[in-house]
Amino acid sequence: MTQDAASPKVTAAPSYPMERVSPIDPPPPLALLRSGPAASRITMWDGSPVWLVTAHPHVRAVLGDRRFTAVTSAPGFPMMTTTSVLVRDKPHTASFIRMDDPDHSRLRSMLTRDFLHGRAEAMRPVLREHLDEMLGRLTAGERPVDLVRGLTIPVPSRVIALLFGVSDEQRELIENRAGILIDRGYRPEQVAAARDELDGLLREVVEARMRMSEPGDDLLSRLVTDQVRTGKLTVEEMVPMCRLLLVAGHGTTTSQASLSLLSLVTDRDLADTLTKDPELLPKAVEELLRYHSIVQNGLARAALEDVRLGDVTIRAGEGVVVSLSAGNRDASVFPDPDTLDPTRDARRHLAFGHGIHQCLGQWLAKVELEEMLAAVLRWMPGARLAVPFAELDFRHEVSSYGLGALPVTW
Repeated sequence: MTQDAASPKVTAAPSYPMERVSPIDPPPPLALLRSGPAASRITMWDGSPVWLVTAHPHVRAVLGDRRFTAVTSAPGFPMMTTTSVLVRDKPHTASFIRMDDPDHSRLRSMLTRDFLHGRAEAMRPVLREHLDEMLGRLTAGERPVDLVRGLTIPVPSRVIALLFGVSDEQRELIENRAGILIDRGYRPEQVAAARDELDGLLREVVEARMRMSEPGDDLLSRLVTDQVRTGKLTVEEMVPMCRLLLVAGHGTTTSQASLSLLSLVTDRDLADTLTKDPELLPKAVEELLRYHSIVQNGLARAALEDVRLGDVTIRAGEGVVVSLSAGNRDASVFPDPDTLDPTRDARRHLAFGHGIHQCLGQWLAKVELEEMLAAVLRWMPGARLAVPFAELDFRHEVSSYGLGALPVTW
């Protein structure tokens, strides 16, 4: 993305890592834009002009205003990547995050009870058991170990398997295809093929539940029993819903966990603070969510009618990109925003979005992150990087920014 006219150049974070102060910081030009108009005109990769919003209050305003649509087929909707065109061209395969109300609320409400705070907390004991098992094996082997392959990928994967009630073999297939969907290194036709294959696999799982005389107590079984068999939900609607839960629940948590653990093993003060006071973990996780902002490319919307945003008028049919990473480093909301402070009250962060499309699984994600951090502190006291920081594999090509590997020793 480049900014029009005489304003400073704006670059999409995942594409130009060398322009960063650090690979885990947003590009400096985004900070400059916050002091300017509420929105700035920029040019997307495909040459289309859109508005870029960077200040925290204005990001919240756009995401909370139903005059901005999340439907990709709407006039002016920004296509963030070449593969995102696939969603626009096949609207019948879109999940509810690409819908507006009433369809959005109808479908999302079917899942709400499964992702409430209490449900997430109830998963702590089994999650802790899995973590102790994984880290017991990791610490018994040779050093260094890769916390991405050994921890941040398998933990969210196991959680999804528990929710969906799928076998290990099905879980591995699902995990592989879902990973392709968030990786910009694949060609559009490869992404389309992976999505079709994943949808086919999910359809098989759903149809198998429908043939069972006594479905289990997993999420898919409940949806089949309560929603599909009662005619409230079709299989065609349930498959994209399941795909969304897989991609959002696995890839994003893996990315956030990898960067959070990177902070833990490179910031001795952070590790010491959390070791001495584990009660700070929930607050520290909120701060890590704010600080890292794994959705670096921003969220896309299009105006359905003329909207006045601060000192700018966004016309109907114009596209908007809101930068969550820039909003999360807004000094007017988070003083000294480039400092990671585990004692900060960072609950107003934008890591999970805002408005009706705010992340459904945020409570579960936070429980997973808290437990992973606690487990590493418990099993790997004094954990530190096993390679120079400059050699780390930052994944600029995936939609949720993270690490390809995190080698540590202790």
